[in-house]
Amino acid sequence: MAKYNPKILVVDDNEDNRYTLQRRLKKDGFSEIVLVNGGQEALDIVYEETFDLILLDLMMPDISGLEVLQQIKSDPDLRHIPVIMVTASDDVDSAAECIQSGADDYITKPINATLLNARVSSSLDKKRVRDLEASYLGRVEEEKKKTNDLLHSVLPKGTVGEIKSASNIGPKRYDNVAILICDLVGFTPFCEQNSPERVVETLQDVFEGFESAIEETGMEKIKTVGDAIVATSGILGDNHEPVMSAVECGFLFREKANAMNPPWDVHVGIHYGPVVAGIVGRQSLQFDMLGHTLNTAFRICDTTEKNEILISNDAWMTVRGKLKGKSRGILELKGEVHVELLECLGLRTQQ
Repeated sequence: MAKYNPKILVVDDNEDNRYTLQRRLKKDGFSEIVLVNGGQEALDIVYEETFDLILLDLMMPDISGLEVLQQIKSDPDLRHIPVIMVTASDDVDSAAECIQSGADDYITKPINATLLNARVSSSLDKKRVRDLEASYLGRVEEEKKKTNDLLHSVLPKGTVGEIKSASNIGPKRYDNVAILICDLVGFTPFCEQNSPERVVETLQDVFEGFESAIEETGMEKIKTVGDAIVATSGILGDNHEPVMSAVECGFLFREKANAMNPPWDVHVGIHYGPVVAGIVGRQSLQFDMLGHTLNTAFRICDTTEKNEILISNDAWMTVRGKLKGKSRGILELKGEVHVELLECLGLRTQQ
């Protein structure tokens, strides 16, 4: 551990007094001492250098020690510095005024070496304790910020405030939710043919593009599953057209993926209906959804051709007249009931 070597500022217009204080402080083991000969010089230097203690003469011709003290203690960036006033032996009233103005201690002239050492050491010890407390609080705030950033990175924005304000967050049922599932065509062979570093870097670039599309369209990212991303509308924020937002986001996903280097093709599936959603886990938190609507959305995505955006008839009915589409017919989705799927071809121009 590095040796504690406090930096002390001595302020006195009398040269003999300055060097007397310096000599006695050095004798007591304090080696880093700065001498200035007036109040204005003291005020100038405390904004340029960092000090652990100030020994401040009360009576000075340019600016009095009391005025210097008051300016230091009124400044939020300086008031933590302990100040010991150096006063004449018969100046008790002025010393009391200094204490009321924020001085940490005072010592009278002629200066007693033993008393000087005791009061300097005491003031420095108190400051050191305050510095340790401030450092601890700073670390607590930093950890709090890291925790907050982590929550925002792994959970949808709308759930973070609820986690902070509630000790127990129960699951909820949401009835009108648009779910968008998108994955990359050919990503598994890409993983097998490239280094782990390139695989992760590529997926990071893709998901950053997808996240910007989610934000642009007012969707909420729920999670990623391998090279697939799950986004919703209608759970964590008010949206009177959740399916429309999902479709627009799907178009953006395709556009961004196709424009990347290397370009990627996508599968996009959209469904609409009720889900149960909430925080899952205790040590490793995850906001997740459950239910038939989510399973169907994944199966719609699995049914798509390259760069095709398929939407269920349930979702289509909420935006009919606003999209151009083409029916793919009524399909059976991996053992599910038969569902009509439509390909989204674009937005209709409003007349």
